[in-house]
Amino acid sequence: MEKLLEEIHHEMFDKALKARQEKTKDVDNWKDFMDALADRNLCNAPWCNVQQCEIDVKERSKEESLKAMEETNAEEAQLTGSAKTLCIPFDQP
Repeated sequence: MEKLLEEIHHEMFDKALKARQEKTKDVDNWKDFMDALADRNLCNAPWCNVQQCEIDVKERSKEESLKAMEETNAEEAQLTGSAKTLCIPFDQP
């Protein structure tokens, strides 16, 4: 039974890891950043370590995603919130 549980655990972990890797995009400009967010991806993007920049990205991404949603008359197809910083990866692209 213990071996079966361990096998299930590894399968679940591998599946989640693969899904996260497939939904993580490296971006280095605003258009690619917004396109990746609209596709509901996580983004690895350069950051200057200045808190005001994080606030600006959050506000700008919200404004632009709401504008894009209005332009396409979409309800759930577009990102409707704002981007937020999750973490700084150890391995930088």
